[in-house]
Amino acid sequence: MFFFLKILSSPDRQLEGTKIELKEGENLAGRASPPAQIVLEGTKVSKKHCLFTVSGATLKVDDLRSSNGLFLNGKRVVQSALKNKDRLVIGEFVLEVGSVGEDAPPGPGAKK
Repeated sequence: MFFFLKILSSPDRQLEGTKIELKEGENLAGRASPPAQIVLEGTKVSKKHCLFTVSGATLKVDDLRSSNGLFLNGKRVVQSALKNKDRLVIGEFVLEVGSVGEDAPPGPGAKK
């Protein structure tokens, strides 16, 4: 299974539509690199905001005590499993989870 995050909304409009690959294991998201592998430069993004963990066909996210929280499909969460098309708000960023692989549902217009 291959997971990615697509930036839907960002303070820098040029980033919108960008896809960020999530590698197997831990993927730290925050405003500073290092330590973050996923850098989201925004005033409401914590230095170490959240941790995405890919383990085979599963993806989960953990809030790392960020100042402004982590929102999944409109609800604040501390930890959650993620699935295709879930929407996350991290500071000023709106991201959508995408997945490609056997277990991923087909996208619009996909042929069976």
